[in-house]
Amino acid sequence: MTADGTGRALVTGASHGLGLDTARRLAAEGWSVTGAGRRPAAAVERPVPFDYRSADLSRPETCPEVAAAAGDGWDLVVHSAVYYADFHQRPRLGFADTEEMLRVNALAPYHLTLEILDRQPPERFCSVVVVNSEAMYHADRQSAPYAASKAALRLLTAGLAETCRERRAAVSTLFLGPLDDERKRADLRAIAVKLGADEEDVTRKYLKRSNPDLVIEELIDYASCFRTIRHLRDLGRLDGGSAGSLI
Repeated sequence: MTADGTGRALVTGASHGLGLDTARRLAAEGWSVTGAGRRPAAAVERPVPFDYRSADLSRPETCPEVAAAAGDGWDLVVHSAVYYADFHQRPRLGFADTEEMLRVNALAPYHLTLEILDRQPPERFCSVVVVNSEAMYHADRQSAPYAASKAALRLLTAGLAETCRERRAAVSTLFLGPLDDERKRADLRAIAVKLGADEEDVTRKYLKRSNPDLVIEELIDYASCFRTIRHLRDLGRLDGGSAGSLI
């Protein structure tokens, strides 16, 4: 890590959404960033001011390849890759989609982190931030596979935190409510237009119904997520084990 607190960072899910935004912000702060995502490089929205690598994290053989990309280890790892399988649009997910959801959302960050820790130089401290979702606390017949993958991620992350207590590393969980992404915003806007209602009112009602455990009236913006990721990184360096979790 350099004198200004930056270093080598790995961000998964960096082809779009929160992962892409996080990778861009880290690069803007001076980090040497490698971003891994399923989409080909040509399909990633520009600009991409970091080393982007197309990688399918649902494949077990991908984890060693991504873990080794730094060569001499990582200072920060942010796991934000997620697979939804468009479960809201289907009456029931098939076995293959459910399995892929578990692979990407839970197994990939777990095994990738273990690979990174095994390759990490003993003198290099690594902070790992795992992005999770409060959706793990709510499940219906459509969302149950997704919620289960997030619950599995929470338990596997607890195991990683125990592993990190024996090494120069820390694992933190960032629990998120609904993000202010383009697709969710477009859906809410369409509902508002259909009902002839104010978009902010529709958003508040949606958040109250879909996230009963959160006191929240606005979608969560990417800038707030990034500030929390930096905070968790700093907590991990102080704690030296597990930095806990924040919402």
